[in-house]
Amino acid sequence: MFRTPLIVLTLVAALIAAGCGDSSSSGSVPPGTTVPPTNLTVALDWYPNPDHVGLFSAMDEGMFAARGLTVQTEEPSDVSDPIKLVAAGRADVGISYEPEMFFAQQKDTPVVAVAALVPRALNSIIANTDDGIHSVADLKGKTIGEDGSKSTAAYLDTVLDHAGIDPDNDVHRVNVGFNLVRALLSGKVDAVIGAFQNIEGEQLKAEGMDTVTFPVDRYGVPSYDELVLIANRDRLGSDAGYRGAVRGFVAGLAAGTAWARAHPTEAVDVMGAHAASDYKDILDRSVPATLRLLDTTTLDPSAWTAFGDWMHGRGLLQQPPDGAALVASS
Repeated sequence: MFRTPLIVLTLVAALIAAGCGDSSSSGSVPPGTTVPPTNLTVALDWYPNPDHVGLFSAMDEGMFAARGLTVQTEEPSDVSDPIKLVAAGRADVGISYEPEMFFAQQKDTPVVAVAALVPRALNSIIANTDDGIHSVADLKGKTIGEDGSKSTAAYLDTVLDHAGIDPDNDVHRVNVGFNLVRALLSGKVDAVIGAFQNIEGEQLKAEGMDTVTFPVDRYGVPSYDELVLIANRDRLGSDAGYRGAVRGFVAGLAAGTAWARAHPTEAVDVMGAHAASDYKDILDRSVPATLRLLDTTTLDPSAWTAFGDWMHGRGLLQQPPDGAALVASS
């Protein structure tokens, strides 16, 4: 079951850690009363989709309003936008991906993860069982479609290595961009990676395809938080009002997520009012599939360290990372 206090405690730890960080943002609050902002902008990681069911439930069901907050969302043009906007102060909080946080750290971007929205891998290999694929070992000799990102390529390398399959010689790899579903349905590829199990996986099932799903964190990739809530590290350290607003936002988000899990039918209706058109046709399948994955827990610095070390070992990061510094922990 989703436990609201855990996500709130995660933020409290985040604020303490942010206030005790480097000397340039030591947490000293200017004299006088700092009034928390009441209008918060959230930079989304992508167009509104079932991954955001907790956020939009909190907006529609009054969880933010109950905490004195008015929340509006901003859609990105690129997955790197939320980090840039939050770092520049053009958005108050954002939703991003754990790998993106490590890329940002390499540039000394002042952002920190304060809570997890989806604390497990959504990125998966999804294969057509009609092509004789029932286990990762069956991928040998098959054609696999990729989304073209370096992170996804590293995921695939690791999964194949873990199964004893040569990533360069034992499979045929094709860059299909964001046309993952179409490539698999058309028979252009036998499997795809870069697909989210709760969205593209459900789209494929809705089309009648018999598929098997291999979440990457079960096959050699260290566990990681697929989606995280991010805040401006420097503002957390110096602005008590901002800290209070972020605390209220996370509490509202937790309440919205808990409500959605308890009211799955109503949660489908919430996303019907907000989801981008590409996702509306399968909300009755994708929203319940997403709700089953929203078991938010505290951020684990040791897990982030392990994932960052994996990224560095795979050549995704030029400098050794500091995973613990990217998360708020006591």
